Amino acid sequence: MKKMTLYSLSLISAFAATSAFATEAPTPPVGEKNQAEKKLNENDTNNDGFISRDEWRTKGDQVFGEIDTDKDGKLSKDERKSHHEKKRAEWKERREDRREKMGKMKEKMSERAADKAAPTESH
Repeated sequence: MKKMTLYSLSLISAFAATSAFATEAPTPPVGEKNQAEKKLNENDTNNDGFISRDEWRTKGDQVFGEIDTDKDGKLSKDERKSHHEKKRAEWKERREDRREKMGKMKEKMSERAADKAAPTESH
């Protein structure tokens, strides 16, 4: 009987703890959007909610132009490699920024959980 009561209490405690964290999900920093939505909006030049073939080609031409540094209309192995290295550096920086933001959000969540778990003093 005692084991069943202890088991039930531990289950209830675990459920309460996880639901407390689930209800207080951190909000993303102001001004940040879902990346997919952001990319759609950037490439949807006529704002119809879709990316047409022409819009797709326009973006492709833009990217090709960024990679083709000598503007000869061809992508050399060196141009592709250089572009890839540049993008890797950008991705690394964004990844580090996201890790930093996630660390801050985790700290806030821990602080909130600690504040809720701390016994309140009554006067």
